Amino acid sequence: MESSALPSKHRTLRGALKPNRQLPLLWPEAIATFAAMFLAGWFAWLAGYRPPDAARLIQGHFRLGEQLNFEYELFVVGKVLPAVIVAMFVLFAAAMAPRERSAVTAAVAGLVMLASLLLAWAAVKNPVTAGLAMGVVMGLWPLAQRRGGALGGIIPLAACGYFFFAVVGVAKHLDTGEIFAQAGIGVGAAFVVIVAAWVIRRTTGFAFIRHMPKRPAPPGPRPAFFARGPQLRRAALMFVLLGISAGLYAATKDHNVFWVLVTIWVVMQPTPDAAFNRGIKRIVGVLAGCLIIAGIAQVATPEVTVTIGFVLLFTGLLWYLRNYAIYVGALTMFTVALHGDLQHMTFGHWAWLRFIDTLIGLAIAFLAYYLVITLPEVMRARRATDPPVQPEPTPSGDASAPAE
Repeated sequence: MESSALPSKHRTLRGALKPNRQLPLLWPEAIATFAAMFLAGWFAWLAGYRPPDAARLIQGHFRLGEQLNFEYELFVVGKVLPAVIVAMFVLFAAAMAPRERSAVTAAVAGLVMLASLLLAWAAVKNPVTAGLAMGVVMGLWPLAQRRGGALGGIIPLAACGYFFFAVVGVAKHLDTGEIFAQAGIGVGAAFVVIVAAWVIRRTTGFAFIRHMPKRPAPPGPRPAFFARGPQLRRAALMFVLLGISAGLYAATKDHNVFWVLVTIWVVMQPTPDAAFNRGIKRIVGVLAGCLIIAGIAQVATPEVTVTIGFVLLFTGLLWYLRNYAIYVGALTMFTVALHGDLQHMTFGHWAWLRFIDTLIGLAIAFLAYYLVITLPEVMRARRATDPPVQPEPTPSGDASAPAE
C-alpha cells in the first residue's frame, strides 16, 4: 500500500486544475457568511467603534472615500474587522458541524476566536513573539489534524484565527475590553444568522446552511500527538517557515513578505499531491486574477474596478470547494483593486507584485516540502523495495561460511 506521503506518479498540471464537480457551489453559505460579516461590522459600528479624529483628516487622500462621499476608509474597517472575522469563523464552524451540534460548536468557536484574539494582541507587539506564536499555532495544526477529535477542529480554527488577527494586524491597537466586546459582537452576529437560517429552514424547507453529516470515528487507537512521521516533519517545517515569515513581516510590514507568507501557508497540505494541486491552483488563479483586474482597470474607473473586485470575491467564495483556483483569482482581483485604488490607481504595479510574490512563495514552499517531507519517504520506499544483498559464496561453495 502506497504511503500518503509519496507523490502520485500520474499527477499533471491539467489534473491539478480540474474542478471537483462532486462538491457543491457554496452560494447559500456565501450569503449567510456575508450576512454575518455585515451584521458584525454594523453592530460594532453601532457600539461606537470609530476611527480617531486624526484618521478622518487622512480620509481625503483615499479615492474611495473621496469619490463616494461617505465614511469608508481602512481605518473604519480596521476598527470593526475583529468582530467581522469572529463572525465569519463562528459561522464556518457551525456549518461544518453536524446540525445537532451546530449551536455548541458555534459557542466553542467563539471562545477559540476570543483566545486567538487575545494571543494575537499579546504577541504582535514584538516581532520575535509574533513569529514564535505563529510558528507554534501553525506547527500544532498538522499534529492536531492527525490526532483528530476535538483538538483536530479547535487547533486549526485557532491557527486560522491567529493568522488573521496577528498578520493582518487588527488586534494590535485594541485593549482587553475592546477584545472581549468585539468577540462578543462577532459571536452575536453569527448566532443571529444561524437562528435566521434555522427559522427559514423550519418554515420553508430551504437550508441556507447545509451542515456536514456526522462522521464515524476511525477504527483503532488514535496516534500519539507527537508520533514520528511525515506529519511531524510537516509540523516542524510550518513552525520554521511560517514563524520566520510572520516575525519578518511584523518587523518590516512589507506587503511582499505577507504574500510570500500566505503562499507558503497555502501549499503546506497533508500530502504531496494535495500540496502540488493547491500550489498550481494558486499560481494559475493569481496570474488570471492579476491579468483580468489590470485589464479592467484600463477601461473602468477606480470605483467601478473596486466594485467589480468585491462582486467577484463573492463569486470566488462560491467556488472555494469546487475549484480553489477560481477562488484565488477572485480574491486576487479584489486585493489588487483595493490596493491599487488606495495607492492612486497603481493597479498594474500591485498586480505585478502579487504575481512575483506568489512565485517566490511557491518556490520556497515546494523546495522545502520536497526536501523535508517527500524525499525521506521516497528514500524509505526505495530501501523497502530493494532486494536484499546476498553474501558472495566462498571458494568451497558454502555461502554460510564467514568471510575472512
